[in-house]
Amino acid sequence: MGMALDESTEGLVELESNGISAYIERDLLRSIEQRGSIYVDYGADRFGMTGFSIAIKKNQSDKSDCGC
Repeated sequence: MGMALDESTEGLVELESNGISAYIERDLLRSIEQRGSIYVDYGADRFGMTGFSIAIKKNQSDKSDCGC
C-alpha cells in the first residue's frame, strides 16, 4: 500500500475520514469494507513522530492502526 499525491484519481472512489480525503480502487474498497471501516488520521505518536495513520476498524474506538 502506498500514498501518492500526483497520480490520477480517475476511476477511483473518494473516501473521507477525519477531514482527510483519500482515493481507493472500488474493488479494494469493497474487500476492505467486509472487514470494517477505513479510518485515516494525521497526528503524532508517543515518540513525537508525525504522520498519517490508516486503520480498518469495526468501530472508531478500536486501537489497531498502521502508521504511514
